[in-house]
Amino acid sequence: MRHVRGDSLLRNSLFIMTTTVVNSAFGFAFWVVAARLFPTEVVGLTAALIAAGTIIALLASLGVGATLIQSLPEQRSSAGWSLTFWAGMTTAVATSLVIGCVTFLVLPLVSSHFSVLHRPAYAAVLAVGTVALTVGAVLDYSFLAQRAAGNMLSRNSVVAAGKVVAALLLTVVAGHNALALLGAWALAASVGLGLGAGLLMRRINFLHVPRPSALARRAQELRSRLVGHQLISMGAALLPYLLPLLVTARLSATDNAYFYTTWMMAGIFLIIAPAVSQSLFAEGAHSPHDVLVKARRALTIIALLIAPCILVILVMGAVLLSAFGPAYEHHSLGLLHVVVLAAIPDVITNVYVAVLRVQGRLRTAAGLNLGMGVGILALSWMLLPVLGISAIGWAWLAMQLSGCAFVVFDLAHRQPYLIPQEAAQ
Repeated sequence: MRHVRGDSLLRNSLFIMTTTVVNSAFGFAFWVVAARLFPTEVVGLTAALIAAGTIIALLASLGVGATLIQSLPEQRSSAGWSLTFWAGMTTAVATSLVIGCVTFLVLPLVSSHFSVLHRPAYAAVLAVGTVALTVGAVLDYSFLAQRAAGNMLSRNSVVAAGKVVAALLLTVVAGHNALALLGAWALAASVGLGLGAGLLMRRINFLHVPRPSALARRAQELRSRLVGHQLISMGAALLPYLLPLLVTARLSATDNAYFYTTWMMAGIFLIIAPAVSQSLFAEGAHSPHDVLVKARRALTIIALLIAPCILVILVMGAVLLSAFGPAYEHHSLGLLHVVVLAAIPDVITNVYVAVLRVQGRLRTAAGLNLGMGVGILALSWMLLPVLGISAIGWAWLAMQLSGCAFVVFDLAHRQPYLIPQEAAQ
């Protein structure tokens, strides 16, 4: 424990992973409560609306968050820190509102089920929840920029548990309708903002909001970073949302059930490399000249954490899948084994993207992430009718190996310029 407390790379990596686990566990509990207390159609509608709000928040905050991780450590004064923070926050909220307005107009045209958004109460609650989710994400990225991921864990734990409590309370107050369930999600996200702001205030006074002209100038200065980090993050973040749609469209909803269950099970160990890489990015932003040395440490940490998970999946994978039914084991075991193999090169590409971000080579990082993402979608589309759901695993493995080949090529051509002098000695 002393070693963990003294090693910020390892400590923050564990906090990030724990945050994901806590959100997943309470998210599961939230939907169990929803399934028990609300009619099926209410649960389905609310799930779709919350998914829309989550995607909007992701699109609005991903680029801003990574920009803050890179830019906040560069600030040498509280005024500069506050200006950068509020420029990022304003950009994220404005983007969330713009995308949200478009989404609220388009969704009712896509399906009559979303016509509830024509009602002011539903639109207002979804808007509040989406903006609160966006602001909360920016606060979390600010914690990461300060290498204080423990605050992110505390804030998200309150939000995650608050959803379950709010769902139980609002059922009594507002009844068993979609507005009550959606309101529980929005209320918990809003409550989390107060805690997040308080935790951030303990580290730095950010309450002074700069003038709009200063915010606009700072946002303009950060524009290239915002665009670069947005493209990098979208290459990885949107893939889990697109693959189930691809399997359903190319094969069937039944095949997607087998795929989605397996993919979520693999997600248990697939959170490790992104979490450590995000912590590495924050560490590198504070000391860029040490990034390659810290990248080697990051690889060691990931290897120690992921090796037992891979061993368990290889040995117990069939048993774990059989818990969902015999058909799941029969159809999904091949995919699970391929995903386990693909997780190894995925470690290399995740860590290298973090290194590229620290070095400011955002176009290269975006090209690597987007190239692998597009390649996975294209190969999967071609191979799904031939290989079934295992095609996703093979496509992912092929593109991750291609990404590793690029990493080797890039290091071989740029290594003399990238290795810090003290590391070379």
